[in-house]
Amino acid sequence: MTPLFSDYVCNIFARYQCIITDDFVLLYHRYMLKSMDVAVLSPTGSSGYMNIKLGFQLKKHNNSSFRIKKRKASFSKLIAIIFSIIAVVLISISTALFLKLQGISGQGTATPQTPPVITGDSVAPIHNSYGIAAGSSLTSADSPTINTKLDGMVALGIKWVRVDFDWSAIQPDNESSFDWSQYDTIVAAAKQRHLYLLGILTYTPDWARPSSCKQDNKCAPADSRQFAAFASAVAARYASKDVHYWEIWNEPNNPSFWQPKADPAGYTQLLKRTYTALKQQDSSSFVITGGPSPQATTSNSYAPIDFLNAVYKDGAKGYFDAVADHPYTFPLSPTSTADHAWNQMASTNLGMRQVMVKNGDSNKKIWITEFGAPTGGPGPVSTISNPNLDQHPYVVDEALQSKIMTDALTLYKSYDWTGPFFWYSYQDAGNTQDTNENFFGLVRYDGTKKPAYDTYKSWMSANQ
Repeated sequence: MTPLFSDYVCNIFARYQCIITDDFVLLYHRYMLKSMDVAVLSPTGSSGYMNIKLGFQLKKHNNSSFRIKKRKASFSKLIAIIFSIIAVVLISISTALFLKLQGISGQGTATPQTPPVITGDSVAPIHNSYGIAAGSSLTSADSPTINTKLDGMVALGIKWVRVDFDWSAIQPDNESSFDWSQYDTIVAAAKQRHLYLLGILTYTPDWARPSSCKQDNKCAPADSRQFAAFASAVAARYASKDVHYWEIWNEPNNPSFWQPKADPAGYTQLLKRTYTALKQQDSSSFVITGGPSPQATTSNSYAPIDFLNAVYKDGAKGYFDAVADHPYTFPLSPTSTADHAWNQMASTNLGMRQVMVKNGDSNKKIWITEFGAPTGGPGPVSTISNPNLDQHPYVVDEALQSKIMTDALTLYKSYDWTGPFFWYSYQDAGNTQDTNENFFGLVRYDGTKKPAYDTYKSWMSANQ
C-alpha cells in the first residue's frame, strides 16, 4: 500500500486509531472500544474499492507478529460493527474520489518499486535534489558555527548535507567507548532545519589500524568486522533521529584515503559486512558505495570505472542501494569531450552507469556526492577566456567556477539515473594560497558570497 493512500485514509478518520502495514490499513475506534475490534481495509487490484473484514481482534505475541482471532459476539462488537459499517461507506466514497483525483485506473498491475525511506518529515527527495558536501567542516566546528553554516545552507535552498561520521573521532580510544557529543549536535541541528543527512562512515582510529599502517586515520581498518560494529552502533543511535542514509568510506580508490594503497577486494569485504550490519540494525537504512575520486589506474590507485568493475567482480552486487561518484572536471567543464571523470561516469559506452547496467543494477542510481572547483591555491589560474590548459592549472577563477556549476547542473538534470547532487563545499576552509583545498566554497572565508552561490540558489529555486 502506498504511503500516500494510507495517509489519506488515516487522516480522514481522526476518531479512529490507525495501523498501517504493507498490505492494509487497520482502523479501530479510539473511544468506544476497549478491545481492538478493527475494520481491515485494503485496496483491491480491480476496482479501487475495499475488501472488508469485521469484528476481529489482534493479539500481539512475543515474536512481535500479529495473529488474528475471532472474538465472541458481544454488545461491544455490535457497536464496533455499526461504526465499521459507517466507516466503510464513507471510506468507499472518499477512496473512489481519491483514486479518481490521482488518475489511478482499476485495470492492470502496478509496477513494483523500491520502498522509499520514510523520515520524520517526509520521503527523502532523491532525483533532482541538491545538497552540500560539508565533509569535516561541521565536525570540527563549535555549536554556534554549526548553526550559522546550516542556516546559510537552508537560505541557499538545499535539502541534503553530506557529513563525516568519523570512526576515529567517535571511538578514539577503544571499541567499547564512544564520544557522540559533536554528532548529536549536528544531527539535532540538521533535524531542526528539516535537512536530510548523508553520513559518511569513514576513517580508522589508531587502535583499529594494522601494525603496518599506523601513521594516519586514512589507513584501512585491520578488521572490517570492527568497522561494521561501529556502523551498527551509529545506526542504533541515529535511526530514531531520521538518519538513514550512509556512504561507506570516502574515495576508497585513492591511496590518500585508503592507505597504504587502494584495494577493491578489501573494500568490498568492508562494504558487505557494513551493509549487513546497517540493515540488521535499521531496516530503513540506505547504503551507498564510497564515492571515488578522479584517478588513473596504477599499482596503488584505480580509475573510478575500474574500481567499480573490480568491486562487482569481488562480490559487491546486492550489498549497496546506490553508487556514489565524485566526477570532478576542473578546470574543464563537464560538457567538454575530454576523458574526464564526468564522462567516465556518464558515457553510454564505457561509463560507470554502463557497468551498473551490465551487472543488472540499472534500477539503482548514481549519487554525485562531491562536485566542485577551487577558486584559489598555488599555480596558474584557468578562466573562461583563457583556459590556460597547457600550464595544467588546478585553480579556476570565480566566473569559471560558476559556469562549471551551471554546466554540471544542466547535465545532471537531463539524466534519469542520478540521485542527489552535492556541491563541495559551502564555505572556503581558509584564505592561505598554499593549497587549493581552501577554496572550494560557494562562500568565501570571510563570509561573502561568490557568484556560484547565486547560481546554485537560483537553480534550486527554479528546479526543485
